[in-house]
Amino acid sequence: MKHYYFTFILIIFLSLNHPLKAQVLPPQFTDQLVSTGWDFVEGYTEDSTGQKYVWEKAGLVWVVDTNGVKIPQPLIDISEEVGNWRDHGMNGFAIDPNFRTNGYFYLYYVVDRHYLLHYGTGSYSPTTNEYDAATICRITRYTANSATNFTTTVPGSRLILLGETKKTGIPVLYDTHSAGTLLFATDGTLIVSAGDGASPATADSGQVASILSYWAQALADSIITPQQNVGAYRAQLIQSLNGKILRLDPATGDGIPSNPFYDSTDARSPQSRVWALGLRNPFRISLKPGTGESDPTAGNPGTFYVGDVGWQFWEDINICNSPGMNFGW
Repeated sequence: MKHYYFTFILIIFLSLNHPLKAQVLPPQFTDQLVSTGWDFVEGYTEDSTGQKYVWEKAGLVWVVDTNGVKIPQPLIDISEEVGNWRDHGMNGFAIDPNFRTNGYFYLYYVVDRHYLLHYGTGSYSPTTNEYDAATICRITRYTANSATNFTTTVPGSRLILLGETKKTGIPVLYDTHSAGTLLFATDGTLIVSAGDGASPATADSGQVASILSYWAQALADSIITPQQNVGAYRAQLIQSLNGKILRLDPATGDGIPSNPFYDSTDARSPQSRVWALGLRNPFRISLKPGTGESDPTAGNPGTFYVGDVGWQFWEDINICNSPGMNFGW
């Protein structure tokens, strides 16, 4: 709380000594209120008809129809499963390129530890959350119902693509540097950005002596292996999902055979899923339009602009345009 008090006092001081001037937008920019009543919106996308899908950090997806009207009931609400604290929550969402035909949509989120360890057992309570604790990121696919104009979800359509168990998800070992972007590449493969799971404030080579780190708990739970208990260096391990851009088959969650480190004996291994490595917290990435090939066997999904969160003094924008690129973190 001291930080917030200091910030508040500083703002008052600057306001008194340097009166704030009205901000003027650059030419050709406009400032327009679109809608209100949202709660921590992470992003939105739209389908081929212009119908929009807005996802919130807590784990809800809302539909806004082509008239700009928000449908009263969410397309889906998985807030019971989502670990929603600090930077964590449902950070990624994507609709399938053939969404208006198959109805597939994809969710990328941190799983609440209580849900991860106890769901389906007598110890589970839907009203219990266990935040600030070791857990994983998960990617799931659901199907929107065409009979309701894709505004509701088909019951029982859930499919876990990544993170079926505590051992197979993207490890979450701090209150940040976890889930990021989910998007489709030009070749129809699913692209995923993942943080290093390491400390945002210290040089983390594993076993950091901090109450903010969950490494010991994660090691005891087999969320990470001893080999992966190396802090930020996980970004350099192809046997770890942390600190990477992943490229998956959207039907199965397997790695793609044209990935640079693909292991034909284990398509679901971390190295089979890795497309690029050496990233700290690539929270948002985007596909450059007009790049890539449609054939996933060509290994050319497109060019990606990668927004990687820097450390203290700068942020990075990297260009990923070939397999196996190492961005040096």
